[in-house]
Amino acid sequence: MAAQTTTTNAPLVAAGATAAASVANNVWPNTRDDYELREVIGVGATATVHCAYCKPRNEKCAIKKINLEKWNTSMDELTKEIQAMSWCQHENVVTYHTSFVVGDELWLVLRLLEGGSLLDILKHKMRTSDCRHGVLDEATIATVLREVLKGLEYFHSNSQIHRDIKAGNILLGEDGTVQIADFGVSAWLTTGYDTNRQKVRHTFVGTPCWMAPEVMEQNDPPTLDTGADQKDQYKAYGKTFRKLITDCLQKDPTKRPTATELLKHPIFKKAKDKKYLQSTLIAIGPSLETRVQKASKRQPGTSGRLHRTITGEWTWSSEEECGEQSSDDECQEKPLNKLVETTHSSDSEKESDDEHLNLVLRMRNVNRELNDIRFEFLLGKDTPEGIATELVGAGLVDGRDAEVIAMNLRVLIGNQTQHKPVTFALVSGCKNDETPDEKMLIGYAQLSYAD
Repeated sequence: MAAQTTTTNAPLVAAGATAAASVANNVWPNTRDDYELREVIGVGATATVHCAYCKPRNEKCAIKKINLEKWNTSMDELTKEIQAMSWCQHENVVTYHTSFVVGDELWLVLRLLEGGSLLDILKHKMRTSDCRHGVLDEATIATVLREVLKGLEYFHSNSQIHRDIKAGNILLGEDGTVQIADFGVSAWLTTGYDTNRQKVRHTFVGTPCWMAPEVMEQNDPPTLDTGADQKDQYKAYGKTFRKLITDCLQKDPTKRPTATELLKHPIFKKAKDKKYLQSTLIAIGPSLETRVQKASKRQPGTSGRLHRTITGEWTWSSEEECGEQSSDDECQEKPLNKLVETTHSSDSEKESDDEHLNLVLRMRNVNRELNDIRFEFLLGKDTPEGIATELVGAGLVDGRDAEVIAMNLRVLIGNQTQHKPVTFALVSGCKNDETPDEKMLIGYAQLSYAD
């Protein structure tokens, strides 16, 4: 049966209709036939983002398609998130146009920012440039931070919080515009817009490594030199910049400056304009075609392999992708040292196979199907925390499970002689209609050595 297009689903389009009505001269259509879907530019556990074209307006846009069957929040919560987006009107917040239902999907029509995410640009530069002494200069960092803080100040002035600020949720337009995206984990703080909401939020939501220091209580807040391999590696960054980091990463939240206070920090005297970001970020970032190719290869929720390329970048290959390859070699999990030995010195030939471990993380995906995520662990190079972060970044595991996966990965690696699987409970737990079952891996996951 062909998918049915619904344009009058009241609870889901009410927010979009309200926003459209408030801007009478800027109405966006909310029917499927008015849009032409183009390239996939983003893939997540429950959503896919497309470049799109609005026919009546003769204008590009982005469409985020959310699979309602996979949505792990109530429809009431989803409606509130749409309302949150429709009420936001700020130059540093991604513009929401409208929304409507197509079959079992909710389509959100948003402004298209063709520069991509800050994370895309950072990763691309780290792969293509010498970034040992820092990825971005202070002026670029100050410019981006200033724009993000202006967006956060707007949120907070409206009693709203985003709850997942990170490089992947900071998008850039080709003109150097900086906007905050992804309202999927936003929340209202006060009861002014919703009498059913608690006034204070206590839920543990966000991405590890981007969370507030008091949330990750077992770790000390990082400093600029935490990841340095040698002394004075980051000496190019001055005292003002270091003071900003110290101020922002205090564990006591009452001692941290607000967004409004931070905007007065002396570091922002170094901030530039949009044209500066065009030259320091947009010009050096990956092309839209490159991002499209990477997005098309990602198939979160399927069995497959997380492996490295020659450049050291982690990539995800699903079993479906491997099955379509013309050569088995193209989908084999090859450790980095084996790839390098074909193009560099013969010293690699002396490296033994026990320098890398082929491991498997078995767990259920968002469709509750049992899948295997295969990856390699390079001894002396990888860390359990690093692997867990890559799994989260690839959309393969829930961010809440990163820490427990890293902890049990360390246990598995520390017991190489027995190769005994390690089964553990997931922080993300089960769905509402499920009962935890260790044997069936419902609410549990298992790490083991690959056969």
